[in-house]
Amino acid sequence: MGIALVSLITMTACNNKKNTKAPAAENQPVEFIRLNVPLTVAPEKVEAAAALATELVAASQKDAGMIEYDLFCSETRPGWMLIYETWKDQASLDVHSAAPHFTTLVPQIQAQGNMAIEQFLQVANPAKDGKRIRINCHFTAKDEAARAEIIAQAKELVAATLASDAGVIEYDIVSSATRPLELMIYETWKDQAALDAHSAADHFKRLVPVLSALSAKVDVQTFYF
Repeated sequence: MGIALVSLITMTACNNKKNTKAPAAENQPVEFIRLNVPLTVAPEKVEAAAALATELVAASQKDAGMIEYDLFCSETRPGWMLIYETWKDQASLDVHSAAPHFTTLVPQIQAQGNMAIEQFLQVANPAKDGKRIRINCHFTAKDEAARAEIIAQAKELVAATLASDAGVIEYDIVSSATRPLELMIYETWKDQAALDAHSAADHFKRLVPVLSALSAKVDVQTFYF
């Protein structure tokens, strides 16, 4: 699994999605900006929110400086979604935030439920001691059958982790709304000790190799904040 180390600079919950410029990370060059934007909506608003977010994704993927822009939906929590975006630099993000598709669609998406913003800057050597850890673990399934099996096995992993692992703050399996074979385990840990214990747990050692074997590609991205 490939691992990219990054440092979280800004994390805010808000009713209106705002573009907050993050300060320089530990005086290191910033390679790109990652935004995780969780959205929670009532069951009756899921279809409308997903349609609006998918429209935003399609338009935003054409913006200059966009590296990745997608919508993920939880396989275990109905109504929980994640707008997942990566930008070349702050200038690109600023232009995107002023674009008509952003200024038109984002308020409509916000009206469907509660939105938060988590902004990360990639740096080479982030400080780790005593910090929480966010992991975005991507799995690209080999085919549709493998995708279904990844979801089934990942649901077991999610349930076991939430039930027994100390220090887990959030753990879920989410699927891309635009790329049928793309899935992600989205997790947050209290500290490195908690993550280390999880990685040594029987359910992790039993199920993660199964997920990897079902995948054509696995990419692990680790954030400290």
